[in-house]
Amino acid sequence: MPRVVKEEDYAARRNEILDVARQLVYTKGYEQMSIQDILDAMNISKGAFYHYFDSKQALMDGLIDRMLDDAELILRPIADNPELSAIEKLRSYFEAGGRWKVAQKAFMLDLLRIWRSDTNALMRQKQEAAAMKRIAPVLAGIIRQGIAEGVFSTKYPEQFGSMLLGLSRGFEDSVANLLLADHPPPDALEQLDAAIGAYSDSMERILGAPAGSLPLADIEVLKEWLSV
Repeated sequence: MPRVVKEEDYAARRNEILDVARQLVYTKGYEQMSIQDILDAMNISKGAFYHYFDSKQALMDGLIDRMLDDAELILRPIADNPELSAIEKLRSYFEAGGRWKVAQKAFMLDLLRIWRSDTNALMRQKQEAAAMKRIAPVLAGIIRQGIAEGVFSTKYPEQFGSMLLGLSRGFEDSVANLLLADHPPPDALEQLDAAIGAYSDSMERILGAPAGSLPLADIEVLKEWLSV
């Protein structure tokens, strides 16, 4: 029992450091943030910090793991649901992700501004690479299911797991450019609708899925992003 308590205390303290580091990434950027900033914010020694993370690189890896944990909390229950078809799983994943983000709209918009800044370029690159390793295989499993069900005809399920993440990221960048504009164009909604169509069409063609079966986003959700 004492060992379990000790492990729980260790995990809790480690998470506290990650919480502070994440806030500093948001306010200063990863490149500008120093370990000393964390020590000052938490009033702890270098020795205490290095008990949990042996470098700033290890700290970044911990932050990225937490981001991907959040993504997996959405994806895993959907991917593991034996009652859903492959198309239903992909649709549910896109819908759940969209709803989760719009539910914390103000925070997500602030995060987008910070995340896309040059000071977080390295961390963003690392996160994208890590997502390929953790999330792409789960998506590939859904694609293999779709092939078995006869609704997808691609010959490259493993590769398309990564491609799907790339398509999603391209779509999110298109959306972010409109949402973060100082003065969104009057036809912003039409542009978002066109982006949904373009990226969804690309995804369906590569998978060999029925036309219109895999919308990458819900236009009604995107309307909520544009509302004041």
